[in-house]
Amino acid sequence: MRCILVFGMLAATACSVKEIRGDCPCYLQVTFADTETGGEARLLGWREPSALFRETVRIEDCTPWVHPVEKGFLTVTACKGIRESVLETHRVGIPAGREADSLYAGFAEVDATGEIARAEIALRKQFATVFLDIRKKASELKDYAFRVEGNTSGFDLLDYSPVPGLFRCEPKARDGESIVTFRLPRQADDSLTVTVRAGEGVPATFPLGKYIAALGYNWKTEELQDIYVAIDLVNGLVDLRVADWEEGMVFPLVEI
Repeated sequence: MRCILVFGMLAATACSVKEIRGDCPCYLQVTFADTETGGEARLLGWREPSALFRETVRIEDCTPWVHPVEKGFLTVTACKGIRESVLETHRVGIPAGREADSLYAGFAEVDATGEIARAEIALRKQFATVFLDIRKKASELKDYAFRVEGNTSGFDLLDYSPVPGLFRCEPKARDGESIVTFRLPRQADDSLTVTVRAGEGVPATFPLGKYIAALGYNWKTEELQDIYVAIDLVNGLVDLRVADWEEGMVFPLVEI
């Protein structure tokens, strides 16, 4: 559907005085708070127990995007950046073996009981990138293997709530880099672990989720912040910091 409001169309389709007002649709107008980013977004209108619409739109064209809906209350949600994840109903699921996508999403509760309703969607960062440093040179890091596991495999577009399920990925450092990065979805608990193995040696597993929880990180915030983790395997210490925070914390390295 074109992302343009044609007032003539509204006038032509408006109910006459003789018609039953309850049968008239509500014309939903959707805009994005930041159109400068542009690109495609998936737009979903949801009223239990099913979707009212599912559309792919170009953000910069939605000035606004207009769609007739049956009158009532509904949730409008949008997301941008789905690549490996799977969108089912109103949940974004991460396949086992994959990290979270660089996904931005937003939602709005809408009162569409009148003839026109408006919803403005602000897309917020729905992933936290973890920068993992085990204090090894790039030439040494190629001999290490990493596995990240947890109990949250996605999130709900209607309220950002985590979706339970197996999360597992095996990140690798890029050539010439001494930092390993991976993206996490919103977490439901502190079960997240990271396993480090050097060559054919015995793997060591650390409770990353518990370290993050002890730092006071809020997985329910509207926009997730990135996390910086430095593991000193020799001295048995973990230095944990969050982007834009003035202070971090140092923990004794505990193997589980």
